[in-house]
Amino acid sequence: MDNTSARQKVEVILGGRISDEEMRLLGGCLDDLEKRAADHQKRLRRQEQEFTTIFEMVGQISARAMNSESLIKYLLRTVMGQFMVPRLAVLRRTEIEARMLALAAAQGFSAPELSVEVEGPLGQFALGAARPFDLSSGDVAAFEDAARLRSLGLVTCVPLVQQADGDRPAQLEGLLLLGERLAGGPMGPVEKRMLGLLGQAVAITFHNEMLYRRSIIDDLTGVASRGHFDAHLNQEINRIKRYGGRGICLVMVDLDHFKKVNDTHGHQAGDAALRKAAAVLRDTVRTVDMVARYGGEEFAVILLEIERDKAQEVAERLRSRIEAARVECGGVELGITASFGVACFPDDGEDKQKLIGAADSALYRAKASGRNRVVMAPSGAADGGSSAGEKRG
Repeated sequence: MDNTSARQKVEVILGGRISDEEMRLLGGCLDDLEKRAADHQKRLRRQEQEFTTIFEMVGQISARAMNSESLIKYLLRTVMGQFMVPRLAVLRRTEIEARMLALAAAQGFSAPELSVEVEGPLGQFALGAARPFDLSSGDVAAFEDAARLRSLGLVTCVPLVQQADGDRPAQLEGLLLLGERLAGGPMGPVEKRMLGLLGQAVAITFHNEMLYRRSIIDDLTGVASRGHFDAHLNQEINRIKRYGGRGICLVMVDLDHFKKVNDTHGHQAGDAALRKAAAVLRDTVRTVDMVARYGGEEFAVILLEIERDKAQEVAERLRSRIEAARVECGGVELGITASFGVACFPDDGEDKQKLIGAADSALYRAKASGRNRVVMAPSGAADGGSSAGEKRG
């Protein structure tokens, strides 16, 4: 449309003639509106891209919710690619009540002892800020922890904060620390907003992962809890029933004369003995097998895809290594032994309860015949655990 036609249309709309100056002013206003509209469209496209990126990241984080190692690897790889940062570190709580944020992973540098106190100045500032900030800005620059992080080439801190919910206060779950960018200059508001959203998602995931881990791990010994053992054994039995396989063997383990350890040396010595036994069991079996604290001084070991004779060999190896172990407590070195009962599915029990009963009866016979030995359940002779309620020790 030429200028004459445009002018005529404007005059029709306004109901009168307009001067050249008025036309120029109107044209300038229209140009300004077009520029603003174009800028607005550009911002909308950028925000759409940001949200798409964040949604993809949150989806990937959720998919790794119960595998913190995989999550941290994804986090480092994604932040490096998205923000062009070659130097990164993730600090986090190892337990819900932990007072230190310990180094979980680092990229581009090495500092294995790196940690930050949750209650320290930097930790408290990060909790209060709950959004990314520069380690050289304002009061932060004077913090000892901030200076130490800057000396490692880290310049941006992203707090990983689990937000307050009802009576539960906000909690600092960790820190994501970034170095200088390879290109693009310092982090701007857009990048910091994206990092902040990412930090919130990671904080929730870390917190939930710790809650889940607490529900499946025995606090004292660090092996699987009784509830997790029950669920896992059911799952493996159902798997064998449906898909077949070489079978499952269950090893029940009971520390010998445990009450005497507690009575003679105190409960701290008893706890140390339990931790030592659990560590020996866990370090001796394969990663696919499960060690669980069954209750008191009793443990259970699930051996997967293993024949009967091999299970007996494994149990004997576990017995000898516990016998060789030493427990140190209060300057006293103690020796411990354990008795073992072994039963195999499906030979010794066709379901979880019968299998546990067969292994438990074999364990009772090991106790009754002198302790510190391995007894196999006679094939097909599960008795439903008639001795389960008897006092062992």
